[in-house]
Amino acid sequence: MEFDLSFTDKALKDLDNLDKTTAKRLLKKLIWITKQNNPLSLATKLTDTSIGDVRFRIGDYRAIGIVNYK
Repeated sequence: MEFDLSFTDKALKDLDNLDKTTAKRLLKKLIWITKQNNPLSLATKLTDTSIGDVRFRIGDYRAIGIVNYK
């Protein structure tokens, strides 16, 4: 199964507002997550799906994801 990353404009703006070290660490972790056999096993399913389907905890930060099955 293949997993791709895409970012909303707001997510890119939020990343840009972080210090460069933190932004790199978050991106590196997100890329690592996508390369796992089952990345969704590392996620927590959200109960309020109006903001997304899953979240990934990366240190003090949370990355919200939307799952599109093809």
